[in-house]
Amino acid sequence: YVNESQEVVNSYVSPQMFTRKETATVKFVNSLIGINVEAEKMVELCSKIQLGPAQLLPGTTEDEGPILEVTVPPTRSDILHAVDIAEDIGIAFGYNNIERKVPQTCTVGGEQPLNQLSDLLREEIARAGYIEVLTHGLCSINDNFTALGKPITAAVSLSNPANIEYQVVRTTLLPGLLKTLQHNKSSSFTGGFKLFEISDVVLPDDKYVMTETIVGAKNARRACATYSGPTSGFEVIHGLVDRIMTLCEVAPEADYVASSGNAYKKVHCKEGWYYNIRELKDGDVRTYFPGRAAEVLLTSPSTGGKQVVIGTFGILHPDVLGNFDINYPTSALELELDYMF
Repeated sequence: YVNESQEVVNSYVSPQMFTRKETATVKFVNSLIGINVEAEKMVELCSKIQLGPAQLLPGTTEDEGPILEVTVPPTRSDILHAVDIAEDIGIAFGYNNIERKVPQTCTVGGEQPLNQLSDLLREEIARAGYIEVLTHGLCSINDNFTALGKPITAAVSLSNPANIEYQVVRTTLLPGLLKTLQHNKSSSFTGGFKLFEISDVVLPDDKYVMTETIVGAKNARRACATYSGPTSGFEVIHGLVDRIMTLCEVAPEADYVASSGNAYKKVHCKEGWYYNIRELKDGDVRTYFPGRAAEVLLTSPSTGGKQVVIGTFGILHPDVLGNFDINYPTSALELELDYMF
């Protein structure tokens, strides 16, 4: 490094041509590849893959067995772990020479319940006339909080974001859909423009533990949809809420059915699963127009029989539409899917 006075402050030689040592147990290499090669033969194989000279070291325990120590040249920057050594030994041994064996364990593969539910809902929402989008997982603090009329709260943030658009990991799917509307002004809104996304958001959680480690954040699967057109389309979004709950076999509560008149048709629902719609109080969420928003309440075994809020929907506030430069009235819905199975 040379300063403004053209004085050499720091210097180093590049590339640095030095070798380093990496180790892997013979037992680990054989187990990972599925072969049974003697330790001495493994040393010979290392010479074929530019990992020589190699040597055998005694193991710390009898069960561990001998340890293979290889010499990594400066041209092999890809060797970072014992797994990389095992991979190269497998290549030197020859993948075609590995004997095929029937696994000793018998398992049945299948989708995770949450992913299966998400895929089924994607198909059904698309059949209702909504266009699926896939938006960025990162967004700016302004889009995630301020532009939606929400106070800035905790979120997983990037220490050195590439630009202002990628400051935090989204805690809601709504900004992505609104920015999609913003960039599709040339589309026809005469018959209504419907968008939806089913994806993950990341929420701060200091109590969430994965493999005995406090992660500090967790993923949450959500479904979000918007309707934009000459009218607000509140009844369209409200209908989508009922459709999603019907597809998930969740029955409406008696008072909600009574307020719907004769519109409700009884269908098969899971025992103990009920939902209700409650008006969202003014000031609870400034994202929506006052008096034109509601929250979805779920009672189920997954919630311990308690009534919990799993989502909100309503007509977006004009200030929110202005922040995203959207010219048409828009209604939105966002539901948490983690409680739905």
